[in-house]
Amino acid sequence: MLIDLRRAVEPDEWGRLVREDSRATFFHTLPWMSLLAGSQPGMRPLFLMGSLDGELVCAMPLVRIRRMGVSVLASMPYGTFGGPLLGRSAPAGSARALVAAFARLAAAPLIGAAHLTDFAGRIQEAPRGLRATREAAQIVRLSSRTAEEISAGFKPSARNKIRKAEAAGVTVRRAASESDFLEYGDMLAECCRRWRARCGFGPPFFRAMARLDPEAVQMWLAEHEGRIIAGDLNFAMHDMVVNWGNVSRDSARALAPNNLLHAAAIEDARRRGMAIMNLGASAGIEGVDAFKASFGAEPAPFMQFTAEKPWHRALRRAAGRTRREDA
Repeated sequence: MLIDLRRAVEPDEWGRLVREDSRATFFHTLPWMSLLAGSQPGMRPLFLMGSLDGELVCAMPLVRIRRMGVSVLASMPYGTFGGPLLGRSAPAGSARALVAAFARLAAAPLIGAAHLTDFAGRIQEAPRGLRATREAAQIVRLSSRTAEEISAGFKPSARNKIRKAEAAGVTVRRAASESDFLEYGDMLAECCRRWRARCGFGPPFFRAMARLDPEAVQMWLAEHEGRIIAGDLNFAMHDMVVNWGNVSRDSARALAPNNLLHAAAIEDARRRGMAIMNLGASAGIEGVDAFKASFGAEPAPFMQFTAEKPWHRALRRAAGRTRREDA
């Protein structure tokens, strides 16, 4: 099998591979990669491609983030899922070969850091140069369960807050326009300020997202007295819906709209016949983990593989000190 690195791919060929791989996520798709490349400065998609007798049989999506001559290589960035894609004709060892190629790229002199997320569980051990760490997403299993069975799995704290939001007159609907997506982006920026975190997603990102397939991009909005007060963004592929971000206005947190949004998204996923509602990882934040667990979610372990050169680590720490001094 020949593995090579490309800057562009044939959309139909890549789309076929995503359809054939039942473990593929929305973050493996060209629309997601195009969205990042078109709205995030210094970010470009790359493709590790595995071919056998001229046929694409496996691949791995990559994003190269380049700033000031230094690059970070990711599959995929921002805590989303990447890793190998395997077509029906992929030979044994394809995932291992792709990850070994990724490790060789990570060792290049101008690659400061690299990370790879393997939610599908296809990488059994880290190749030389990559460090393995165990993470866990919180998932709600939906297969063969009724709405009553799923809601019975919610903890009292979640059920009480759902009732509180409903009693206060909070309603939920799907986003229907570009302005809805921009409103979500504005709420995300407000949350980032509250969390003292950098928000790298501006209006161009959400304008472009509003044009994507609504079957794959599912944004839920909570309204109160005619005003959007919270949003829940999810991405669907095959039998899994992945939550990307649950945000709210600071002034509306007492109304508990985020609980109502999660409940609506979970029920919609069940009605659509999805097997898993993936609420994502919690970055080690106990409160976030407890919030997700309150919906009956259970941990789903997965592996991340990382590499970072000492000089890049030093630059990152220096930049962090500068930001704190400027704050």
